Parts: sequence; C-alpha cells; structure tokens
Amino acid sequence: MGKSRDELIAEGYCDSRGVVVGATAVSLPNFDSKYRVVLLFVKDNYLSIYKTDMKGNIYERVAIVEIAKAENFVLKANFLVQLLSFDYEGQHYEFTNFPAQKLLKKVFAEERSK
Repeated sequence: MGKSRDELIAEGYCDSRGVVVGATAVSLPNFDSKYRVVLLFVKDNYLSIYKTDMKGNIYERVAIVEIAKAENFVLKANFLVQLLSFDYEGQHYEFTNFPAQKLLKKVFAEERSK
C-alpha cells in the first residue's frame, strides 16, 4: 500500500514541499521495468527517480538529477497529455502520464532560477 505524503517527507524521500509524482518513464537511462512506472520526488534541488509498482511500493532509486543542471527542459500539460523531458549529463529523460503538473512546474521553476 502506498505511503502518505507526510510519511514520505518524514522518511526523507522529499522535502517539505511534498513533491511526489507517479509517472510513466518513456525514456530513462539504465532502467528496465515491465510497466515503466516510477515515482518522482523533489528534495532540495534534486529530482530523485524511484522504481515503484502499481500498489505504490517504493523500490530502489534508479536516478538522481540536479534540477538546475537539467538542459532542454520541457514541461507540457493539457487535457490529454502530460510531458516532462530534459537532458542531464548527456542522457535523455522523458516522463508522461502524471498528475500535479502545476506543482512540478512551480518547483522546477524555483530550482532552475537559483
């Protein structure tokens, strides 16, 4: 069973902003998963990407990205599509099918402006 936002903050997955987003990994370096479901956490100025399952169990961290150093950053959302993509250290990352795009956009803008 998935954990609450408060539990995730208390366990150190994310900071007090509580950015926790489930997404589908379209492009994620060195990631192999049948369903390609991940959790995106923002803690301080880092985006951590964890393997998860359909029940919300959290497994190993598969990537960590310093948000300010992400390049070619795109965050688009409309009624039908949500897309987050960027390049980091020569690798391309792309995610789709996630809620909370306004919160992600706000936090990414904060971190990228530092």
